Amino acid sequence: MTENQMYPQLDPTPNTLNEQFITVYKKIEAFANRKFNKTGKYMPMSQLTDAIMADIAGAREYSTDFELFNNLRNMMQHKMSDKYFVIQPEVVAQIQHVYEVLTKPLTVGQLFVSKVIFVPEFADFETVINLIKRHHHTQFPVIRNGKFVMRKIITANALVHALTESEKPSVSRILVHSQAIVRFIPASASIFEAEKILLDEMKLGQKSVVLLITKVTDYKKVRPVDVIGLINIADLPQILAKK
Repeated sequence: MTENQMYPQLDPTPNTLNEQFITVYKKIEAFANRKFNKTGKYMPMSQLTDAIMADIAGAREYSTDFELFNNLRNMMQHKMSDKYFVIQPEVVAQIQHVYEVLTKPLTVGQLFVSKVIFVPEFADFETVINLIKRHHHTQFPVIRNGKFVMRKIITANALVHALTESEKPSVSRILVHSQAIVRFIPASASIFEAEKILLDEMKLGQKSVVLLITKVTDYKKVRPVDVIGLINIADLPQILAKK
C-alpha cells in the first residue's frame, strides 16, 4: 500500500499538515473542556489529559500518543515552528483516529448485535444438545416464565462437568456447575467499556464472563426480548482489532 493510499485525505504540503494537526488537536481540546472542565475558564488539553485517561474507556491505550500530541503542540506555539519541522502524515492520521475514538467510539450495539437463544430452566438434555448443534455455540442464558434465572447461563465448561455426573443432565443440573458471571451492558456502550469490564473480571480471577447487550438501561427491568447480543472473552481479539 502506498503512502497516498494510506493517507488519501491529507494534503502533503508541509503547512497544511501542520495546520491539520492543530485543527484536530483543538477539536480534542474543545471536547475535553466541554466534558471535564468545570472551572469556567478554557484549559489546555495538557491539563485535561489525566481526566481523559481516567474517564474515557479506551483512552489510556493512547497515553503515549497524548504525550506526543501535547509536546508537538507546545513546540508549535512558536511563530517560526513551520520552518523548524513538519508534522508527518501518520501523526495527523493518528490524532484524527484518537479524536474518533474519544468522540465517536464504536458501540457494542454496532459490533456485536446477534440473535441470543434462551433455554428454559426445566428444559431437558436433548433440547440443549439440539440448540448446540443448530447454533454452533454453547452459551445460552436461562429463563423461567419469560424472566432471567439469576442471570445464569449454560457454558461448555458447565456442560462438561454435568456430563461427569449424568449421561443426560438437565438444565438445572448444568447450571449447578456454571461459574460464569453474567452482566448486562447497554447497546450504546463503547466497545472499550466492554473490554474494560471483561479485563477487570479476568484480573479478579474470573475466567468466564458474559455480557448481555440490552436495548434498555434499567437492568432491573430487562426482559429476554430486550437482549440483542452477547459478548464474551473470545470476543476480545475483535475488540482489540478495532483500536
